[in-house]
Amino acid sequence: MAPDPAGTGAGAAAPSVSVVVTVLKDPRVARTLESLLAQDLPPLEILVDDGGGTDAVRRITEPFSRRDPRVVHLDAPGNIPESRNTALRVARGEFIAFLDADEVAPPGWLRELLRPFADPRVGFVGGPTPALPETLRSVGARYYDGYLRRFYDRVARDHPHALPMGNSAWRARVFREVGELDTTLYRRAASEDQEIALRALAGGFTGVYQPTAWVGHDFSDITTLGLLRKQRIYAEGGYVLWRRRGSTYEASAGRVAPYLVPPGLLLAGVLLLVPTPTRTLGEYLLAAAGGSLGVLAAVLSVQGWLADREYPGLRYRALEILRRWATLYGAFRGLLHFGLSGRGRPPT
Repeated sequence: MAPDPAGTGAGAAAPSVSVVVTVLKDPRVARTLESLLAQDLPPLEILVDDGGGTDAVRRITEPFSRRDPRVVHLDAPGNIPESRNTALRVARGEFIAFLDADEVAPPGWLRELLRPFADPRVGFVGGPTPALPETLRSVGARYYDGYLRRFYDRVARDHPHALPMGNSAWRARVFREVGELDTTLYRRAASEDQEIALRALAGGFTGVYQPTAWVGHDFSDITTLGLLRKQRIYAEGGYVLWRRRGSTYEASAGRVAPYLVPPGLLLAGVLLLVPTPTRTLGEYLLAAAGGSLGVLAAVLSVQGWLADREYPGLRYRALEILRRWATLYGAFRGLLHFGLSGRGRPPT
């Protein structure tokens, strides 16, 4: 029997896999490392990709390194793509898997993640990141968990470039052939995972969503306000990628329009309240703004309740209004900071 390069079949040769754990001052990395040392498909090495700031991660990593020399601490200061590029330059595996410090992998994770590589055309694979149930401590966290479950099932499955790099695996030669992660994007949320995926797809590789390769995601730090702030930051990075690469997987005129109607009516109503001749029209528009917002919230709530059995957390789908507004605000900030081309001088 010829060896399977992904090591997925009975009697197949074990694959050579480097696992890169991206971390910035997050003590939860200890739990991540424990889960990696318990994999039933042992990785060649586990690179703790430390973005810096303090020596806390080094102190956490040292006992693991003494226990198992495969665990290696890397000083990798910078933003996420800069830090990951540092790991890519030293990784020795034929495959490179990425995990974040707030994720926990079940024992069969790595084996499941590598299965699609039996097809030599596959360049990268990603899996879902459902929340660890005990960490769902806010309405925002519960909704985000339901949203992500639906996102993986309905979006990432058909648009592999939408798969986040946290919980993904790549052939190392993808990076040799199409280049390293782009460090010129928005530094706070670079969207470098989508950008490199687009380059890989353009280079002839394929991407695969592997639903069985899930990892538990710690949502204990997600509040409703924090979720909206994070969405705004992601949207600013997404705007830059959209303008540079022309690619998006969520925004479209039809999807955005319903969320623009209420604030549009509100703004028009406020402006028309000032001149006396148009005051009555302004009052009507303000009432229409409130009514349209109520209808939108009701429709989303009904849709969410119907979908909640399949995607728990979607019962709070009315929060999608605020999430979409945060997205639009982030995109607007991207326009101001980076211009229409997305290549303007980024904020410091």
